[in-house]
Amino acid sequence: MFLRENEEGRRIAPHLRSGQTMLDLGAGTGFMARWLRDRTGVRPTLCDLVDYGNRDRSMPFIHQTDPSRVPVQDRSFDVVLLMFVFHHIERWENQERLLDEAVRIAAGRVIVAEDTPVSRLDRAFNVAWDWLLNLRHGVPTPFTFRTVDGWLELFRARELNVAHVETYRPVWPTLGTYHHTVFVLDR
Repeated sequence: MFLRENEEGRRIAPHLRSGQTMLDLGAGTGFMARWLRDRTGVRPTLCDLVDYGNRDRSMPFIHQTDPSRVPVQDRSFDVVLLMFVFHHIERWENQERLLDEAVRIAAGRVIVAEDTPVSRLDRAFNVAWDWLLNLRHGVPTPFTFRTVDGWLELFRARELNVAHVETYRPVWPTLGTYHHTVFVLDR
């Protein structure tokens, strides 16, 4: 959905530089990576457990067979991007393993965009939209959300420098019904 790429991409693009290699971990269709490539000049590689039928095939793709392991060397990419991946992982411990893997792979920066509901109503809207938007792809939806403070605590425990945090209510595709947060983290 082009409107979604515009909304999310303009929040991430300022934290990327032309020529950087970027692993889009949990890339789904790859449309976001394509948007970032076309507007910032990054060189993306897609990575996911699921090989989406409508994935953009113009970029390299790494198929994961283990949800917490990517078959690449340490510091293989300048940036690792995880957009709305963690709440699809059933247990917090497994989220932490994937975060550690992203940090291992990143030479410098990890960017995380995640759903961060702040109230019961926020969570109810978040669960409904997430279930609906992921139903056709068969993506798990355990709704393992954390608060902004919960994420920051986890990032700081890994000695990551929090370079930027932005919480907002996206218009597309969820009509501003709950919060997203972008975290820009440096090693």
